[in-house]
Amino acid sequence: MVSNYSQTSLELSRLSDSVFTLKGDGGAASSAARLDCVKASEHCQREYSCSTKYRMMRQCVAGRESNFSAVTGPEAQGECRSAIDAMKQSSLNNCRCRRGMKKEKNCLRIFWSIFQSLQGNDLLEYSPYEPVNSRLSDIFRLAPIIAAEPASTKENNCLSAAKACNLNDTCKKYRSAYINPCTSRVSASEVCNKRKCHKALRQFFDKVINRHFALDTL
Repeated sequence: MVSNYSQTSLELSRLSDSVFTLKGDGGAASSAARLDCVKASEHCQREYSCSTKYRMMRQCVAGRESNFSAVTGPEAQGECRSAIDAMKQSSLNNCRCRRGMKKEKNCLRIFWSIFQSLQGNDLLEYSPYEPVNSRLSDIFRLAPIIAAEPASTKENNCLSAAKACNLNDTCKKYRSAYINPCTSRVSASEVCNKRKCHKALRQFFDKVINRHFALDTL
């Protein structure tokens, strides 16, 4: 199961790196100083303070997801906030992976674990390889509007992929399959069931992007 998750993470990460609009040269320059997530993890494990805060953060996240009472008290909540704030200042929070690196799958596993803990489980906000400034949901929502407008002098690859999806029955079918779980509110504070939404998105990436569709349009 770990192998399947790693492969899915690798495919998801490469897709987000290819499909999303990337930031300019300034973002690339800043990323040069980042540690890759494998090295950042090893560095954290060697430091007592970092490794302790990391374990505390993971316990807090696991407890929060299972509604465990041990993390709901004022003292426990304070410790959780302290651990999360500390990890946000560590090199792990800013680590990235390199395409084709020796331990790429392990690097991606570390990245998604840290990202989920610190950024609220929003798997599509950033690429583990490079920063991005556009969400897939925004692209698909804007595609029908953009499709009716004259083409600009500088083609937007993301919008081209979204427009092509509107013309592809297979793509539209699987896109519809994730719209419902990702937009159905489950409570006053939760806009959707995140587990079901992420599962549907991964199925979309696997069944549409990798097999039938988008990379041919880029």
